[in-house]
Amino acid sequence: MSQSVDGNVKTFVASAAIAKHARVVLASDGTISEAGLAQKEIGTALDRAAAAGASVAVKLRTGAGTHKMIAKEALAIGATLYTKAGGKVQDTAESTAFQVGTALEAATAENDIIEVLYGAHGDTAVS
Repeated sequence: MSQSVDGNVKTFVASAAIAKHARVVLASDGTISEAGLAQKEIGTALDRAAAAGASVAVKLRTGAGTHKMIAKEALAIGATLYTKAGGKVQDTAESTAFQVGTALEAATAENDIIEVLYGAHGDTAVS
């Protein structure tokens, strides 16, 4: 049976623990996990999953407005952000990273939660 979401949020089942505000990817079995460096996310986790099997609300990447994300490092307001392992974002353009968007807040340290304005993911990784 086909489904559709007419909004910004959809709930998924976690395949492992997921941090709140982590970028997440969808597996072929329908579960989600934290996105890696070279993975384009489907959105960001609005809830924390303590373990596999937990339900997690995800703000879809195409959803209106800004997203909260986890910084991997200190970064400035206005920085161009790229994917990083563990569902995080960084301002370092590693060779297999994808551009995510723009930081609307500064991060002073790893694991700071910042506001991000999505851009369009490019079709290819940074080279």
